[in-house]
Amino acid sequence: MTVLRRIHLWLHDLFFRNRIRVKPGNTLCIAYAERLRMKKVDMHIKGNGNSVTIGRGSMVACCKIRVDGTDQALRIGEDCLYHAGKIYLRYNKGQHIYIGDKTTIEDAYLLTDEDASIEIGRDCMFSKLVHLRAGDGHSVLDANTGERINRSRDIRLGDRVWVGRGVCLLKGAEVASDSIVGAYAVVTRKFPEAGCAIAGNPAQVVRRGLKWDRQML
Repeated sequence: MTVLRRIHLWLHDLFFRNRIRVKPGNTLCIAYAERLRMKKVDMHIKGNGNSVTIGRGSMVACCKIRVDGTDQALRIGEDCLYHAGKIYLRYNKGQHIYIGDKTTIEDAYLLTDEDASIEIGRDCMFSKLVHLRAGDGHSVLDANTGERINRSRDIRLGDRVWVGRGVCLLKGAEVASDSIVGAYAVVTRKFPEAGCAIAGNPAQVVRRGLKWDRQML
């Protein structure tokens, strides 16, 4: 990168209140044009062997990103929008958060835990106050045996999943492609059937045979 571009990025970050910190031994892969789209991003990559990649045409704003531990990866695809929220890959080894191309997120908190990861497919659409957490953060034990019963598990969303306002997708949640998750639903298990509407707490299928469109047709 030329000296002029470095100065331009420094001025851009100063004006738009970005804080981008990458410790040696880690990788940040964002093209110049995408760096200039970032606004109010607080990113700190430390640990060892960790990476953050943001694809061409994507925009990240008003977001706090923390990646540490070892060999962890955050990958945001091409032509994505992450408008606000938090992304945490912390304290562990080998986890990842993948967000597919053309996915738009208005406001979400993504958090991995232990050996669990989060994968979001292509062209998904998230509303505000969405929460994805692959673990509980504390132990729940069987009172008789002392055995821990709340191990972390992956969260996976297929392509073109519409996630409504205030949805919680917790450890072990899986939603198949072309599905809709209704506002304030709490998803704690697998929904392998595509084209469904899922709603409620705990979430259940309320309608089948659906597709959706970003436009009001």
